Amino acid sequence: MGTDRSGKMIAEEVQLIEGVKAEGNIENWLLALEKEMQRSVRIVCQLGSKDCFSLPLKEFVNKYQSQVALAGIQMVWANKV
Repeated sequence: MGTDRSGKMIAEEVQLIEGVKAEGNIENWLLALEKEMQRSVRIVCQLGSKDCFSLPLKEFVNKYQSQVALAGIQMVWANKV
């Protein structure tokens, strides 16, 4: 959960890169969903780790989910220290 400018809580989402069909054995498609969720979050983190050094801070923070933005800010800080 993040906050908007007024301090109101807002939900943050990571879109799946590829959809997963809910068909067949439930254990199989739930495992496929879990793997796709992990892959999607990994890709967002990779993009954020590159953008944190090239985008202005405010634009970077507004573009990414709170945890990715925080990780990027920490990488920039660690790079400067």
